[in-house]
Amino acid sequence: MITRDAVYVTDWANPVVHRATLRGGTLGPLEPWLDIRSAFPQFPPQYWLLNGIVADPAGRTLLVASNGTEAVWRVDVATRRTEQLGLGGESFGADGMVLHGRTLYAVLNHGAPHGVHIARLDPELRNGSVTHRLTGERFDLPTTLARYGCRLYVVNSQNDEPPGQPPYTVSAVDDPLCERP
Repeated sequence: MITRDAVYVTDWANPVVHRATLRGGTLGPLEPWLDIRSAFPQFPPQYWLLNGIVADPAGRTLLVASNGTEAVWRVDVATRRTEQLGLGGESFGADGMVLHGRTLYAVLNHGAPHGVHIARLDPELRNGSVTHRLTGERFDLPTTLARYGCRLYVVNSQNDEPPGQPPYTVSAVDDPLCERP
């Protein structure tokens, strides 16, 4: 995730968010910035499986997905305070995510039906509710997505196949929240 003053990267194998400072177009070294276990210390560290990461437009709040905890964690960048995004008890162990305004688009491939799950969030990005689930055979272990216009483009991983075995696919689906003219 790139913000105005930093680049943030998750570590799938460790519960750590790394950060590199951006100054005048120059990227600093990537360094461990936050051990997210502080939010849920009793959880086994080897199962955090950090994946998707997004930021609000100002770069003050990060949302970090964890397949292992089946949750999204909200991080205040200034204080590094970490808390679970409240989604009414929904399993939401996202892999890739897109934040568009107060709408969180996420691909899930563990702990819930494979596909795109969409949540509307409150203005502080602390709580929300899942409003849509786009699932089905077109999603083969989706790992990330992009939103362009009124379409969502979902990358299917092939993680259940030997490495380098095509075909690799991208599923294009209509964004059910898009207002069309």
